Amino acid sequence: MKTRNLLLLLLVLTLSTAARGGQDDAQAVRVTAQPRRVIVERSASGQLVNCDLAVENLTDETLTINEIEVSVFDARGALVLRKFVNDNGGRPSIHTVPVREVEPRKTILVFNPLYFFDHGVDLKRLRFRVSLAAKDGKTKREATADVAPVAYETKTDLALPLRGRVLVWDGHDFYSHHRRWDYLHPFLQQLGFRANAGRFGYDFVHVNERGEMRDGPEERNESWFAFGRPVLAAGAGRVADAYDRMADDRRFDEAEVLTRELAPAGNYVVIDHGNGEFSIFMHLKRGSVRVKAGDPVARGQQIAEVGASGSSLFPHLHYELRDGAGYKTVEGLPSYFRGFRRHLGSKAVGVRRGQIDSGDIVEGR
Repeated sequence: MKTRNLLLLLLVLTLSTAARGGQDDAQAVRVTAQPRRVIVERSASGQLVNCDLAVENLTDETLTINEIEVSVFDARGALVLRKFVNDNGGRPSIHTVPVREVEPRKTILVFNPLYFFDHGVDLKRLRFRVSLAAKDGKTKREATADVAPVAYETKTDLALPLRGRVLVWDGHDFYSHHRRWDYLHPFLQQLGFRANAGRFGYDFVHVNERGEMRDGPEERNESWFAFGRPVLAAGAGRVADAYDRMADDRRFDEAEVLTRELAPAGNYVVIDHGNGEFSIFMHLKRGSVRVKAGDPVARGQQIAEVGASGSSLFPHLHYELRDGAGYKTVEGLPSYFRGFRRHLGSKAVGVRRGQIDSGDIVEGR
């Protein structure tokens, strides 16, 4: 009788442990925040924690993410707030995370869905908790990742790289393609990508007063108001790299990435600002690049013209600030620009120094 009771107790404990995750979760699931240095970007409306969660399944069964939670702690270690996306409800919020299934011995990249906080929130430490379930619905796993985010201040004195009225056609908000760069995808891993250089990137397009980007056929580069417009150095520095040989045909050879990692950029200029920050200007017009490696440049100096070279849907300027001159292993940095106007319908607001993002219509002064 005692032996039977002991066996029943062990069975109950085993089921209970499996249901709540168990002591072996550390050997089952691993979650890490990417990149290693998690940066807080300040916008007019709040604070943005722009990071990813690498979720690694160390087991031999497929697991599915059913909840992501973030707890925020202040400088004294006190809980400030806690947010969730989970599988509760008829149209559960976890469905906003498109890739949730983690195959055995595989890792997926989850774009942090709990990224926005009010200005008054002390983001001293964040704890992300990811919960997963096996196909049987009973075995549950969870893992956590602690993050101490850094409020990054741009070191370089930056100005907008284009004159005139410009639309941020795609910036780096949560829904932008720059933000949603899955460098853990097997194809990108084979090409050698290990980071997101465009994490804080922009696609700039000239527009008229009605917000139109062109006045002719989409396939004709000259229809676009941006094509051939001057590109200016956003900040002072020295040219680290430049390329000016690709046609403005909106194409590039994917295989070339293996030998020339900046091939998707088309024609480009990279400026080293001398303080750990680098600017890159992509998709430039062939034959328009006015500088070469080693040249000093001043803020506002014309360096090229807007083109449609490389991986370009249409004529535009891709600009980003990053921590290196390459592409595959460098990370993006926030860029705050000085002295511009933000167009808001029939009025414009002057900005001494500030952040911009997807959908903004701005004009340098």
